Amino acid sequence: MPPERSEALVLTTRDYGEAHCLVVFLTPGAGLIRAVAQHARKSRRRFMNCLEPFSQVEFIYTLKPDQELARLDSGELLQPFRGLRRSLLPLATAAILAETAGELVGAVDNLAVLYQTLRNALAQLAAGPWPWSIFLSHLSRLVAQAGFNPRWQTCGLCRRPQDALVWFSPSRGGIVCPGCLPRLRGEHVYPLHPGSRKLILAAQQLPLETMTRLRFPELARRETTAAFRAFLGQIIGRELRSWGFLEKILPWCDSRDST
Repeated sequence: MPPERSEALVLTTRDYGEAHCLVVFLTPGAGLIRAVAQHARKSRRRFMNCLEPFSQVEFIYTLKPDQELARLDSGELLQPFRGLRRSLLPLATAAILAETAGELVGAVDNLAVLYQTLRNALAQLAAGPWPWSIFLSHLSRLVAQAGFNPRWQTCGLCRRPQDALVWFSPSRGGIVCPGCLPRLRGEHVYPLHPGSRKLILAAQQLPLETMTRLRFPELARRETTAAFRAFLGQIIGRELRSWGFLEKILPWCDSRDST
């Protein structure tokens, strides 16, 4: 097959064999691609500065129908998003967003939209401030765009609209009202106040360029993070590895990163 040329977002890079790199990247047209950059660790000329995770690049790669991995032929750096490395929190939240997109993209038919959301998230996290709010806004949006949006407004059991405190059930894929809560019989659920749900819904509807206006205060941050962490574990079948990195770095995060 002839080589393909595409803009891409690098999700992960790791050593592969003695001299190669295995690169996982997201494209707006072909989705998730796993490719081998041959001899990338010995000769960097073809891949100068373009294999760094969470970078926007242009790749030339070759896909073969009988092979699981593509061959990465060359690359050019378009946007390094250097601001992601200014502190640990933007980097950790970018890792969760990238891993989420990589896990959910197989079920998506609107690849270009999901790609643009992830690119916007990386750009806004790199520009700062408010990493928590930017992270949660885009996480809400990515999950919805991938077709896994939970029910946020009506109880999953009685189907009645809710405007007060409710509980989020990962296994039910949505909220449960106080009256129906006893029917879950000990299932682990997560409280969600009305303000938290309003922020989630706003994040899914606002134009991308205006998402920096949203602010998740401390309570909404804790509730939304817990709900999405549990829900992603439910639909993927395991917890995302990048959540562990976020937990490790939280004690060292600057107080300015609180929203």
